[in-house]
Amino acid sequence: MNLIMRTAFLLPWLTLSATASEGGAHGDTFMDLFLLGGAVSWILLIASILIMAFAIEAVIKIRVGRLAPAAVYAQLKDAFVSGNFPQAVQICAANPCYLTRIVQAGVERLGRGRDAAEKAMGEATAKEINDLKSNINYLSVIGVVSPMVGLTGTVIGMMKAFKTLGSSGAADPSKLSANISEVLFATAFGLFVAIPGFVLYYVFRNRVQTVTVAVEQQIGHLFEDVPFEQLTGYRVQDYLSEGAGAAAAAA
Repeated sequence: MNLIMRTAFLLPWLTLSATASEGGAHGDTFMDLFLLGGAVSWILLIASILIMAFAIEAVIKIRVGRLAPAAVYAQLKDAFVSGNFPQAVQICAANPCYLTRIVQAGVERLGRGRDAAEKAMGEATAKEINDLKSNINYLSVIGVVSPMVGLTGTVIGMMKAFKTLGSSGAADPSKLSANISEVLFATAFGLFVAIPGFVLYYVFRNRVQTVTVAVEQQIGHLFEDVPFEQLTGYRVQDYLSEGAGAAAAAA
């Protein structure tokens, strides 16, 4: 995945650098072309920075070790094996993460049967996945909008170029072609921003699916031996309240 990310980031910028170098032979550097783009260039630059920020955040967040720490899973496994569900809830409350929020939702519905527990965990899972994908979806938005922003800059530039042509005539066609090449830079810049945005969006979307499936398998292992029939009417909150009351009395 690191190789894909590096390629997604570097390929467009290397292409831009090569384009600017070719232009540089005619007196146009990358910075010259960038400044000619005006507000459009700055908008696209901000979009590229956002892509990098969202990608770094996704690399940090979308990991099994982050969503389901091994030490927390081991503690939950011991609590489930011993049937100590109040302890499982306490572990979840003390270690908030993707795994524990889903497990806690299921444990709190144990007394209502397997279907109710699975429904609660399904709702919690949907919410957690939605939170994971929230910023990833912006990569797709940037990928869609960036070419449009670049095209807008090109259209505005072309309008100015033909306005100049209409007022001064076509005495020097080379100047018109130079102006056209400059305004087309906005479209190219928009595409170069959109490419890594789309690539990273699909990479991280697939990564979310892979990682969440792995965590769901862990959750399934925790609940597979839970005797739901024997726990009908069980309310883990009652046991937590009793434990808190006993601790207060002992103090």
